[in-house]
Amino acid sequence: MREKQNKFGRRAVLRMALFTRLMCLRTAILLVMMMGGIAAKAYVVGNYIKMPYGKGYITYRVIDASVSSPKLAVYNVRGVKGTVTIPGTVFDGKDVNFKVTQIGGGDDNSPIRWDDTVTGVILPNTITTLSNYCFAFSSITSLTLPASVTTVTSWTNVLFGRCHKLKEILVDAHNPSFISDNGVLYTKGHEELVCVPVNKDFSSTGNCFTINSNTKKIRVDAMGDNPTLQKLVVPASVSDMYMERWPTFAFNPTALKEIDVDANNSTYCSIDGVVYSKDKKKLIYYPAGKTDAAFKVPNGVTSIPYGFAICWNKNLKSIDFNQVESVGEYVMSVCHYLKEIRIPKTLTSIGEGAFTMFWRLEKFVVDPGNPNYSSDVNGVLFNKDKTQLLAYPMAREGEYTLPNTVTQIGKQAFLHAKITQLTIPSRITYIGYEAFRATKIKTLTFEEPCHITALNNREFLWCYDLKTVTLPKSLIYLGIGFSGCTNLETVNVPDGSQLKVILRGAFVNCGNLTNFNFLGSCNLQTIERNAFADMTKLKEFNFPASVTAIGANAFGNTPSMEKVTFKDNSTIISFGEGAFSNSGIKSIKIPASVKSIGKEAFKNCNVLERVDIPAVCTDIHPEAFKFDSKLVNINVDAANPKYSSVQGILLSKDKSELLIFPPGKARTDFTLLPPSITKIGNYAFYEGGNRFTNIVIPAKVNAIGIRAFGLNPALKTVTLLCDEMIPGSRIDQGENTMSFDNGKVAADDAKSHITVYVRKSLLDKYKSDPFWKNFTLKPSFTVKAEGTSAATDEYIPTSPTTVDFLSTTADVKTFVLPEQVKTDEGGTSKTYKVGLIGDYAFENANEHMKEVVVKAAVDYIGAMAFVTKTKRVTAANGQSTISPVSTTIRQVIFTGNTPATSLSQKNFSLGAAFSEFFRGTSGTGDCEQKIYVKKSKLSDYKAAWSNYAKALDYKIQGDGNAAFKINRKYGTFAREFDTDFSDYLTQKHAVKVAAFVAGTPILRGSGDYGKSSYHVRMTSVDLKGGVNGNYGYIPAGTGVLLKVLDKESTPADFYYTIGEHDNMSYSITENVMKGVTVNDAAVNASPGSPVYVMQDGMFRKAETPVNGFTVHKAYAKLGSLPAGAKVTFVFDDGEATGIENIDAAEDSEKQDVWYNLNGQRVSRPEHGVYIRNGKKVIIK
Repeated sequence: MREKQNKFGRRAVLRMALFTRLMCLRTAILLVMMMGGIAAKAYVVGNYIKMPYGKGYITYRVIDASVSSPKLAVYNVRGVKGTVTIPGTVFDGKDVNFKVTQIGGGDDNSPIRWDDTVTGVILPNTITTLSNYCFAFSSITSLTLPASVTTVTSWTNVLFGRCHKLKEILVDAHNPSFISDNGVLYTKGHEELVCVPVNKDFSSTGNCFTINSNTKKIRVDAMGDNPTLQKLVVPASVSDMYMERWPTFAFNPTALKEIDVDANNSTYCSIDGVVYSKDKKKLIYYPAGKTDAAFKVPNGVTSIPYGFAICWNKNLKSIDFNQVESVGEYVMSVCHYLKEIRIPKTLTSIGEGAFTMFWRLEKFVVDPGNPNYSSDVNGVLFNKDKTQLLAYPMAREGEYTLPNTVTQIGKQAFLHAKITQLTIPSRITYIGYEAFRATKIKTLTFEEPCHITALNNREFLWCYDLKTVTLPKSLIYLGIGFSGCTNLETVNVPDGSQLKVILRGAFVNCGNLTNFNFLGSCNLQTIERNAFADMTKLKEFNFPASVTAIGANAFGNTPSMEKVTFKDNSTIISFGEGAFSNSGIKSIKIPASVKSIGKEAFKNCNVLERVDIPAVCTDIHPEAFKFDSKLVNINVDAANPKYSSVQGILLSKDKSELLIFPPGKARTDFTLLPPSITKIGNYAFYEGGNRFTNIVIPAKVNAIGIRAFGLNPALKTVTLLCDEMIPGSRIDQGENTMSFDNGKVAADDAKSHITVYVRKSLLDKYKSDPFWKNFTLKPSFTVKAEGTSAATDEYIPTSPTTVDFLSTTADVKTFVLPEQVKTDEGGTSKTYKVGLIGDYAFENANEHMKEVVVKAAVDYIGAMAFVTKTKRVTAANGQSTISPVSTTIRQVIFTGNTPATSLSQKNFSLGAAFSEFFRGTSGTGDCEQKIYVKKSKLSDYKAAWSNYAKALDYKIQGDGNAAFKINRKYGTFAREFDTDFSDYLTQKHAVKVAAFVAGTPILRGSGDYGKSSYHVRMTSVDLKGGVNGNYGYIPAGTGVLLKVLDKESTPADFYYTIGEHDNMSYSITENVMKGVTVNDAAVNASPGSPVYVMQDGMFRKAETPVNGFTVHKAYAKLGSLPAGAKVTFVFDDGEATGIENIDAAEDSEKQDVWYNLNGQRVSRPEHGVYIRNGKKVIIK
């Protein structure tokens, strides 16, 4: 039985249904449903690609998914009128150039139907193969095979037989394999008859076709349903008229009335137009157009062995099997007017499905003397003891209960039966191929304990009314038993199920499947290729722990499936190619048992954000996560021996090769990579998405792999920090493997939109390289550091808006990293935001630099960024190491409100020696630099920079060169950033420090010692454009005179803080104080234009230049005054005079009364500080 099933099973009568109007309509609907997810599938063999053509499209199927030679087959052409020219190559719109080498190749569940508006087709010379169902249902009238066609598969005529208007098949004269004889297709030398066109006109030859006398074989379906072919003449040479399986050599030529076999033929003979074996013991073929209403098999014929021997006859109303002893599977079908089939007692062997598709058949009648078969009162055909039900008459009305003797249901036994409810009794052990195909079943019940172990023969094909099915517990293999059940929504696997395998394509064309529920324990082990593919409504899947393998595309194109669950004790070991492609999974923890993840396993998972890789998974295809635009993290278990991950980026174990960059990690300002990598691997950045606009390639990279940057039209900036040029020879440039698209395969041309920034020292090398010279190349640039006159600071762009600070050689004590820098690019001034402090940025800083002020809103701080001295060693193998030695930078001040989120050492899991700040030569000690931030942001910084929590502070006590101190009441001050002196008072309730600037023009007062005195009224900074109400707040760059209001000096623990109001701009008016920042400065002075310098709490006049004026101090610049003039600084500080309670009437008439700070009257004041008229005065 199994041998015969192989000959005639699976495709047999299903293809017959394609010729009925109803099945054609249903198939068309199914195909539309299939097409819904085509564009999103992964490129594995068997997937579809739908490409536009004119106003319609061509559907292709991938038949070779190799990188080196991908190939397609044409499956259909839709929405097109007239002649179609099939292209020889097809570009997928992304990055693959396919070669079109085949037409057809599908089956009845494939999108094989061409529109009948296609009237002609021109094939390219790339076509090598014509396969089944090519050009199916098109209206082409003439077909020319190019010389390249060398294979017309044995099933190809299933194609030609569906081209109902095809009149001729022509062949290029140079074709080595085929010839055309008057429009009929033969193999070379006429050895095999391949195809007689369905619409070839035989009226001029008396409706007769004579096969060439050299022909030995008539191929599958060589004779289609030609309306003018009534007689076929078979020569003596023919020894093989194909009858091995459907559709035979002449499945449905309904006009063919007779076949005349040459009398000298040694294999066949004909009697009355019917073909028999030479010995007349076997009936081979009964013409479908034979007009007899009754047929009696001739005496001596004992066997009708082949399927479809009597088929598609519209005239036959009765048949007498006479002496026939055996008939094969599917021997008779689609004989429309047969109402009754009588089985004589001599017919003792009947193949399964022997009598099918008889629309008017009401009953089978078996002779009671038949030893092997019987029938019941309902006209149902059984074996003798009624344990096997063979055939149920299609025309029977009403419900039907299986006899309690039945244990097996034969192939196509209930085909198109008019039953709506079905209970499979527990005694049933076997259900044959398509046993319940296209029935009206609404309710299906398997009685337990059930003995059915497999449903893989389309047992319930096209049962459109089925919505819910609970599988039997005994089921081991679940295959295509329910294929084409388009309204099936829920499948339940009962508790205690023995299910082990869900077979390939199990639910093909079950587009409404929403739930697949495991109701308890289950032994499921394998889910094969395409098992749940295109189940666009499937919501979730809970995998039993016993599952060990998920096949290619098993859950491909399941966009509604947001959740997959694996048990903790899962035994699954592999995810096949495209296993979850285009699914709706948002996050997945790969089971601890999984060893491999195949090509495109998670391709087009547009909402997938996180994937956790277990320790044993050592085989991840580089395209496993292709096109996952929101993927941010691929996290690898630390115990994995092959892979590692840094910041969600998949790397080799030693972190030298970048394998997969999650597209969701791309930033618009800068996109960084671990500094440890030396190679960017295959497909690492493949189709990074619209947000992938820039990439910073670290210093050690020297190679770029296959398609590494393919399909990235949004990529605008590539920044190469490499110490040496990456040679073009180390960058893949193959046709289908190129690292960067060049516009010849993919439509994208990388060099047209990418600007490559390189270190300026390497620019000439890049310009001379054959690969890199095709790009727009730009160097890093240098600008002047604040307070310097030379261009000492090097920056390199990481995006059109942001730069990375690379290095500085500025000779300053305090280095200021600005928020923005300007440069001249091509004659145009461009402003960039400073977003990064690069690795080793201060490695070569001047030894005088003691402090760095970071004003930039940086979000990345590189390895050893603030270490000024390092040690680099190159080993014999060429590998170099770097370690910290020391630093001159004693403190770093960050004025920004937000801590950088990326600290290189932690971010990229580098060794302790790579700490951003200096922590000793090992990198493991306490941070030896102070890190100051705003008081309000200290907790944020400590949380973000936990490694430096001890070093972080807000209490600034100096500038790295000297401690801040006011010894004698007064001092001067200036800073590169806003400062605030009020916090100490708030916390300690002591030490008021006020900042003063000049408030009015210099006024001439009465003389002292016979000389004129000039009064400079000093007003607190808050009244002259500072922060309202805070006399201790000093805007950046403002020189001030500081005064301790309540003490003689500041205590040892005194501090100031970073100003919290630096989001505003300040304009301090009428200020005579000039601040010095960044570096010691030379101050110009002359007798005619002196400056006043604070020393020991007193201003001293300087009339000659002051060299090396101390940084972070201020001096007074009053302009031109008469030689020898005295200057008095008058402070408007109210309660701070110390004598504000003296009786106002006392000495009111005397305006020149002086007091010392103890309130004692002084008659002849010397140099110092005194009270005069209620105001404090300094005499110098």
